Amino acid sequence: MIHAQQSGLVSFVMRTVGGRPREIRRAIASVAANDWRPLEVVVVYQGAENTQWEDLQKLPAEFADIDVKVVRNPASGDRRAENLNIGWAQASGRHLGFLDDDDTLAPNHVSLLLAALQATGKTWAYAQVTLRKENADLEIVSESTPFRRHAFSLKSLWSENFLPIHSFLIDRSQLRSALTERPFHEELDRSEDWDFLLRLAFYHEPAVVEEFTATYHVSTVGGNTNLSLMDSAGRQDRERLNREAWARCKAIVENRKATLAATVWWGNDYFGLPVPGAAVQDQPAAPSPTVARRSLRERVIRKLIRLLERLL
Repeated sequence: MIHAQQSGLVSFVMRTVGGRPREIRRAIASVAANDWRPLEVVVVYQGAENTQWEDLQKLPAEFADIDVKVVRNPASGDRRAENLNIGWAQASGRHLGFLDDDDTLAPNHVSLLLAALQATGKTWAYAQVTLRKENADLEIVSESTPFRRHAFSLKSLWSENFLPIHSFLIDRSQLRSALTERPFHEELDRSEDWDFLLRLAFYHEPAVVEEFTATYHVSTVGGNTNLSLMDSAGRQDRERLNREAWARCKAIVENRKATLAATVWWGNDYFGLPVPGAAVQDQPAAPSPTVARRSLRERVIRKLIRLLERLL
């Protein structure tokens, strides 16, 4: 049964560098199979005007039941975050999700997430994701659920990203102003989705859907679509560039965390960050009444946080 209510159009942004015609069509077909209308997919292709670009332009006719837009980013280098921002700007829906070109959604993904948003009034909601390993013929090798968490915890997200980019749906009409335009940090070619999620979750608590409605596909064959490494001459160069990219992006994300934590009085304590300007003393000083009071307050805060996280 197709559902259509006052929420209206739901958009999905898909970025691709081409080379995956089977996977791209499988991903879009999984959107089209959803029991919600109207639906839109914005495909952002980064690459040259070649046969891959010509093939992608066939997609709107192949999926006439939903609205498919195909746009091209001619930029060179790894512009994965920029591609997401282009799709964000091109998308027409109030509600927006993402889908990598080799992943899929279940038919009830959209309707369940929208129902959670409408029931809770929250700005975003996420569902559970299955990890599926597959061979060159896209046949299942194994399945697991490593992303599953019993409850959402901002503190856990601070440590690692356990939310694949296609697990959530956002109500853009309720977003904090800093997240409404070009929300992805374009200097990142790693962890760009985590950086976005840190800000999204810091300002907006999510609704959680317990059902598994999305699949994260991993090929056992391998293959590299990372544009920052594709022009590298050899394996050692690729490994070096990869290490440098991860180090650079980690520094950006860590700075983001520190900036967010500094905006609230409890931030550094909650996330286990050092207090800015704190000096290391050569000799331990005798505790003062002020320090004792602060320690008691910190213990109370930690206890309340643990209680709240168990209730979520």
